[in-house]
Amino acid sequence: MSEQTEPDFMQAEINEFPGKWENGKGDYLILIGLVVLQGILALLTSYFFQTSLGDGVIYAGIISGYPLLFWFLFSWIRSLRSCGSTLLDCRGPRFETALILLALLLLPGAVLSFFVSAEHGQGILMGGLLLSTPIMMLITSSGRLLIVENGVWHHGTLFKWDEITGYSWTGAANSQLVLQSSKRFFKGAGPPLSVPPELKAAVNELLQKHIQAGS
Repeated sequence: MSEQTEPDFMQAEINEFPGKWENGKGDYLILIGLVVLQGILALLTSYFFQTSLGDGVIYAGIISGYPLLFWFLFSWIRSLRSCGSTLLDCRGPRFETALILLALLLLPGAVLSFFVSAEHGQGILMGGLLLSTPIMMLITSSGRLLIVENGVWHHGTLFKWDEITGYSWTGAANSQLVLQSSKRFFKGAGPPLSVPPELKAAVNELLQKHIQAGS
């Protein structure tokens, strides 16, 4: 018997790209950068306001946290409004368990912070910020992959067709989709997205059609 060949759609992947951001390496670099910037902001805050380093960390969290929250919510709502109709629902779990558990772990600290140092306002401000963190995590944990009219939706974010510069298949039996994006704050290869084997051909066809048309 002759060996079976790969289906035609496997030959048509767009823009193979180096694995600089594969396996979550880019996420770790971003996280380290955010921690360093937050530490510098805490030191500067404690110096200028003549407070302890602990208070500097709290103030730094408030200063950077609320603008980030408002930007996140604005971007999420705008993405939802821009999706258009759903072309293909790739099914899978609606939420990622790990992020939900982490969000639940943060809730007691958020409630407690309302009662700690509340006399000078820090407790209320930090409590609100900590309560918003689980909400953001619940939104981003929605990792269900959808191919929509105006792009690809996953993890609470819409990647428009003209922002997707390529894609590849990875993982066991090449069942995980990796998108390469030029979207601001999401440049490079994103996390692997599970695609049911029976939907792989349909996903591949839609990606080829719309990425080539949008590029």
